[in-house]
Amino acid sequence: MEHELVQRQVEGTCRRTNGLSMIRSNNSCKKKVKSKKVEVNANELKNILEEIQDRIRVTQYDLRQLKDVDGSRTWREREAAELSDLIQRRLYAIQHPPNCTTAKTVACRMERRTLVLYPGNWNKYFLPINSSCNSSHLTNISRWPGLEGDIRVIEFPLWDKPVPAPDYMPLSLPRDIWRRLVRFHGDPGAWWVGQFFQYVLRPNQHLQDIIHNLTTTLDFQTPIVGVHIRLTDKKKEAKLHSLEEYMTQVEEYYKVLDLKEKNATRRIYLASDERKIFSDAKIKYPHYQILYNPESEKLGELKLRRYSVSSCLTDIFMLSRCSLVVATLSSNIGRLVYEIMQSLYPDGSLYFSSLDNDYFVHFQRPKLARARFPHSPRRQGVIKMQTGDLVKEGYKYPINFHNGFAEGINLRTKEKGKYPYYKVESVYDIVNTSYSHDDATGKL
Repeated sequence: MEHELVQRQVEGTCRRTNGLSMIRSNNSCKKKVKSKKVEVNANELKNILEEIQDRIRVTQYDLRQLKDVDGSRTWREREAAELSDLIQRRLYAIQHPPNCTTAKTVACRMERRTLVLYPGNWNKYFLPINSSCNSSHLTNISRWPGLEGDIRVIEFPLWDKPVPAPDYMPLSLPRDIWRRLVRFHGDPGAWWVGQFFQYVLRPNQHLQDIIHNLTTTLDFQTPIVGVHIRLTDKKKEAKLHSLEEYMTQVEEYYKVLDLKEKNATRRIYLASDERKIFSDAKIKYPHYQILYNPESEKLGELKLRRYSVSSCLTDIFMLSRCSLVVATLSSNIGRLVYEIMQSLYPDGSLYFSSLDNDYFVHFQRPKLARARFPHSPRRQGVIKMQTGDLVKEGYKYPINFHNGFAEGINLRTKEKGKYPYYKVESVYDIVNTSYSHDDATGKL
């Protein structure tokens, strides 16, 4: 277990250090200089930063090779598959109680209750979450949290901040599996949430056919980088990012890949709510194969996007099957793709590059980190840490500045500001999610 944790720590440090050098390199290129001497110094600095990036790429390559030579990749794949299978069997058993009229139920318009959704048109795309229980079995419904007496049916609140909030809200981890989970996964809270999406979002034959037909039509093959660019309503909620910012991350992926596969074909699967992005990408990046859902070009206007559920779902599933996804985790689509990816890879956190936030769930439980080493700030806005200090990540959302620093509050000093990722380790939120289930027989 120690080997896995240290290896992930090194991987994370490499990614964030490379992000810092890329930012510094881009900024040095943009600066206007008048003096010839200053210009020479700026060029020399640019060359040094590019050399640093190149060395980091080689280190990242060596780390990936290390996973193959020591046999840990096989173990990681097996462990991830076995744990996912365990959770899926548990969810299936909960959703298929022997008697729907007596099963404890949560109705949604989670502790060990059968979930009943008011499905609307979702059954057009997904398999039903259970085969027999439906809204006809919902009698004597109690309001959340249903603490009075032996309540059978509870109606979950209409929004994602239930009051009172249960301990098992994201990003908490179940006590009975957390040790196994953190051994192979870099973002265990996302893996746990992803298990529920894996169960609920099982494509039916209709959606499977749509995805298969598009895969065949586009000749979709790996390696490929998925790029999701949300623009039309982004400026109202989060910072806009240009096509060039996304493609910088894409190119970095292929530069690392070139160390293993010389002259690898550069291809992306592009998804966006802005039609102009597709034509811009073709013009600016002619050396890339640019794949996308043809329906997307017709859906740039908000009023047209409303009814294209199948197009949106297709993009989500296509993106989740890419070798790497470059997107923003401030976007609901970006987060859903990330959550689905956790069920497709032993550690899906390695195959996603967010241009803004780290992964989060609205109204999640506080996420903590512990200082591994002391830190004395060298610049304004950075907080001081002593070894063992607990830092609450983010104020509202976990902002990642992509320069090796994140935003948080030192719980000992109450100081707010940036802190270095490379000097902290995650503190897992472990809770009891009691489960009286026979994992061997699959029966409650």
